Amino acid sequence: MMGLVIKGLLVARAGQRCLVAVLRLVAPWLPGIAEVPSANTGRMWLLRLGLYELTRCKPKADDWVWILDHTVQLGGMKALVIVGLRLKAWKKQRGPLHHEDLSVLDVMPMRHSSGPAVEARLEAVAQQTGPPRAILGDGGTDLKCGIASFQKTHDGVSRLYDIKHKMALLLQQQLEKDPRWAKFIGGLNQTRARVLLTDLAFLTPPDLKAKSRYLNLPPLAEWGQKTLKFLEHPRDLPGKLVDRKALEEKLGWLRDCRDALYHWSVLLAIAETAEHYVRHEGYHVGAAEQLQQRLDGLEINAAAQSMVKATLEFVAEQSAQARPGERLIGSSEVLESLIGKYKSLQGVHSHGGMTPQVLAFGAMVMQKTTNTIRKALAATRTRDVLQWCQQHLGLSVQGQRQYAYQEQIQDTKLLPRPESF
Repeated sequence: MMGLVIKGLLVARAGQRCLVAVLRLVAPWLPGIAEVPSANTGRMWLLRLGLYELTRCKPKADDWVWILDHTVQLGGMKALVIVGLRLKAWKKQRGPLHHEDLSVLDVMPMRHSSGPAVEARLEAVAQQTGPPRAILGDGGTDLKCGIASFQKTHDGVSRLYDIKHKMALLLQQQLEKDPRWAKFIGGLNQTRARVLLTDLAFLTPPDLKAKSRYLNLPPLAEWGQKTLKFLEHPRDLPGKLVDRKALEEKLGWLRDCRDALYHWSVLLAIAETAEHYVRHEGYHVGAAEQLQQRLDGLEINAAAQSMVKATLEFVAEQSAQARPGERLIGSSEVLESLIGKYKSLQGVHSHGGMTPQVLAFGAMVMQKTTNTIRKALAATRTRDVLQWCQQHLGLSVQGQRQYAYQEQIQDTKLLPRPESF
């Protein structure tokens, strides 16, 4: 039952109360199931598994690679998440990483993240695993400063930059110089407002990301090219006629973007090719030369040539840190995916700020077999979770709201009743 609840929460991504309701429905058909746990019990099992993974002893070795990033939620707190894996383990399989390949080394809620704060957490993790071979992250100022300070006291530690963030920056440089991009975004916003509540709603453009705006390009380019094809050869829908006049009126502006969309799709192909290569092969001696062969033919104009050159220079710079025969991990995509899964798990509780659910990072990377679950729950008790939360978490946003309003309600009871007019 414990394994079923944990997998229901993490694999099926069912809500806690929904999962319990479903288990109660099917319990009569499950042999040996006498009772179904409450939602809070299942949640506590999840947190105990996460704390076990976070606090269990990790082997000391010189081939660890750490990947770190922040998860931000409502309120003033954020959590620094550090995961790691051994290079020898990745060398055997190569290719994209999976959640179960990782070990959670640190999950630290902090109200203010700074270089010294990040360095302190890196030093704490180094006490567990020894100094790593490399540390991978994005270009956040606090992360860069913290890693740089850590490197000063630990020789041989390389600082690696995530390939996806770098390619987003290179795309940004090219798009900001292109006046067609701003015009295209303006047209998208107008089109969304004009078609959303009409019979052409099926052609509504995708939403724009508030953060990392230049990661919007893949879905926008795909939408633009597919919509252009439909605009050129409109088809009536089953049982519904498409108004050609309205279609041309609201989406005809896309015809002027045909060349731009092709140009941007080439830039996107350069970025995706580099990301795919580094995700599978990592940074290593000769990586730039191999990647250059894969990018051959994409240098269709000056902008594409500039982006290819910058990409190869970046990969060569990062790969120069690899020793002969060594492949260093160059993509933090697996951690971003882990953070996305955590936010999905938070669900409706995300508006409560940082909660004990942050311990679920550990449970998400564990091999969730009967033996590992039994071992983890035997070693980590509920009181351990409560102690960790008391030490590292303050009152959640929801808790602060309840406390503030509760005091307000109590105060109003003491006020004299107003005279009727």
